[in-house]
Amino acid sequence: PATNNYVISYHTLRQLIGILGIALPFLCWGVNGFVNESNLLNHPTFVNTDFSYAYESGANLKSSISHFYYTTAGPLFTGILITLAIFLFCYQGHAKKRDQDRFAWLSDGLLSRFAAICALLIVVFPTGSDERMNDNIHIFVSSDSVGTLHLVFAALFFVAMSVFCIVNFRRRNDKTFRKDAEGKIYLSCGLGILSMLLILLVSMLTEDTDKPSTSNFVFWMETIMLILFGIAWLVKGKAAVTEFVLKKL
Repeated sequence: PATNNYVISYHTLRQLIGILGIALPFLCWGVNGFVNESNLLNHPTFVNTDFSYAYESGANLKSSISHFYYTTAGPLFTGILITLAIFLFCYQGHAKKRDQDRFAWLSDGLLSRFAAICALLIVVFPTGSDERMNDNIHIFVSSDSVGTLHLVFAALFFVAMSVFCIVNFRRRNDKTFRKDAEGKIYLSCGLGILSMLLILLVSMLTEDTDKPSTSNFVFWMETIMLILFGIAWLVKGKAAVTEFVLKKL
């Protein structure tokens, strides 16, 4: 008898992971800007003004992507990261044999689960702030300790993504790495992510902590990393369909 199997292939899963990564900063910026410019949270057709505090909008673009957690785009920020974590938990990749791959222990499943945990912990431990946020939709701001944990897990997430690009996406079954055009794309994306992380680290170590930052530098560095991350996953998604899916077709 005919059966209907609804399967999300690794091909599609990779594309979804890439799309979510690229879309995150722009969706947060767009949603926050729309709500602010339309004054939506003070409009009586959208909120019950008798039981709501007056909302004071802030800057549409924040100093970092993580600061959107406290804005009107906060639920979207949280939802995308949790969805991304779920997709990463579901992603297992291909099993590697030790006699064919010198990095067989570093499986796609292991690395994707590590990245998924980091993505969830980014939400659990929100970023801190050096100044008061008038447009904070929450009743709290994370402490410096929690903010530091947020930075650590965010950095580990991007490190995991760079390893995916440099190692996992490029390795072959003869203990070598791909050196074709596709392999160069992965390598460029991975090295680009690491470069942006290094630039951010140097910036953090040299900035004047007595002066609150009003720059969007961190936002754009994070956006570049997410675009590189997304490109690598989109290319991988179009390039490889697993044997499992092929057997289902």
